[in-house]
Amino acid sequence: MSADPSSRMTAREAIALLTGTAGFTEHRPPPRTLPPDGPLGWAGYDAARERAAERTGEDESVVYGTGVVGDRACVLLAFEFGFLGGSLGQLTGDRLEAAYGLALSWRLPLVALVATGGSRMQEGMVALTQLQRVAAASTRLRAAGLPQIAVVRDPTTGGGWATVGAGADVVLALPDAQIGFAGSRVRPPDADPYAYGAEGQFAAGQVDAVIPSGELRDTVGLWLRALGAAGGGGGTARRGRRGRRARAAGHQARTAGHQARTAGHQARTAGHRA
Repeated sequence: MSADPSSRMTAREAIALLTGTAGFTEHRPPPRTLPPDGPLGWAGYDAARERAAERTGEDESVVYGTGVVGDRACVLLAFEFGFLGGSLGQLTGDRLEAAYGLALSWRLPLVALVATGGSRMQEGMVALTQLQRVAAASTRLRAAGLPQIAVVRDPTTGGGWATVGAGADVVLALPDAQIGFAGSRVRPPDADPYAYGAEGQFAAGQVDAVIPSGELRDTVGLWLRALGAAGGGGGTARRGRRGRRARAAGHQARTAGHQARTAGHQARTAGHRA
C-alpha cells in the first residue's frame, strides 16, 4: 500500500492546502520550560528535539491558529510528522489544549490535520496524560455545540488517532493513509494492511469519507458551512449569508459524502478482485 504523496505534506503545507490565499494566523500558548532532557531525563532527548527543529523549522509537533476555509472562519491545527514523528509530549499537549480553547472562546469550529505516531516515548507517562487533556478539551467543545472535523493524513496512529482523529464529529481521510491505534511496528505479523488503511477504516465505519487532496478544501468548506447551518457555530468570513445558501451547502456536503462512499466501495471491490 502506497499512500498519496500529498498525505505526507508538512503541517504548514496541509494548512495552506485548506486555506489557500485566505491566509492563516498562527497562535502560540504561554511558554513552558521543560527540565533537561524532559520529565524523565531521557538521555539525548534535547539533542533529538534540536535536530527535529533544524530539519523541520518547527519547535514542536503541532502548529495551530485561525484561518478561513472556503468562506468559513475556523481554528486549524496541524501535526508536523517530521518533528519526532508528530508525537505528543507535554508541549504538544499545551498547543492542542490551547487550540481547542481558542475555538471555544471564539466560538469557532475546529479543523485538525492529523499525522502522528502517537505518544512521545521520551516523556513516558507524562506523554500519555496529554491524551486526557485533549479528550477533555474535545468534550468541552462538543458540549458547547462547536463542530470538530479531522483530516487524517499518513500515518495517523496511537493516541493521536484515538483522540484528535477518531474523536472528531466528521472524520475525513486522504487516500491510502495508514490509520489505526496500532502502529506498523506493533501490529500482529499477519495483520491485514487493508484494515489499517483509509479505505479499510472507511469500510469499517471509522472514517466518514476518503477524499483526494485536490478536493479537500472544497469538501471541508462544505462541511463547515453545513455544520454551521445546523447551529454548530462558526461565522462566515463574509457577512450576509442566508439560510437557503447554508441549506444548499448542506445538500452539497451530503452529495459529496455519497460520492466518496461510492468511490470507496468501488475501490474496495477492485482491491478484493485483485
